[in-house]
Amino acid sequence: MKYRILLPALLFVSACATPNVAINPRANFSAIKRVAVLSFSGPRGDLAADLLTQSLIARGADVVERQRLDSVMREQSLTASSAFDPATAKQLGKLLGVDALFVGTVGESTPASSYIVSGSKDPIVTNVTQVSGNNIYSEGSVMGMPNSQLLSTTANVSMLSRMVDVQTGSILWSASMSYEGFDTTSAMTAIADAFISSLEPIWPELYKVK
Repeated sequence: MKYRILLPALLFVSACATPNVAINPRANFSAIKRVAVLSFSGPRGDLAADLLTQSLIARGADVVERQRLDSVMREQSLTASSAFDPATAKQLGKLLGVDALFVGTVGESTPASSYIVSGSKDPIVTNVTQVSGNNIYSEGSVMGMPNSQLLSTTANVSMLSRMVDVQTGSILWSASMSYEGFDTTSAMTAIADAFISSLEPIWPELYKVK
């Protein structure tokens, strides 16, 4: 059945996507030893921050525990957006013992969905069609429902992240990316991994995953 072949091909195209990255030419990444990841703004921002944290740890980065970070933020009545203020960034750096902060935004998060189509004489879809920014594919016929098929759409996520120097409030690195995956978590994971991979050549604290 063609749809079983086309779906992996579709996901391979998404997997080839790379983030748009901007790097501050004056940044000294060798001075960044310990970091913290603030909750992202936008839909499912906490999940995005957790997945970025996981990707950082997997590559050897020293990252402050999220609960400790959240506790300090609440005690100081701070928000993620205020981390761009030099005084606030420096205060957080001192309280947490970090050299840089990761902040970010989930610009779009469209979850995967499924629905049943019935009444067709041929229930098997043999190609993949783009629908409103998401891909749609067939998972085959529905048991007990003649001339029907189960259709699913991919999850679509767009994210942006920045690395902020706590001493100056300057942005050291920035990246943005959109990705389609089986579900929101897998799409966010792919973006987080791509973000951190872009830091490997310039940040000595990271090691390349073989």
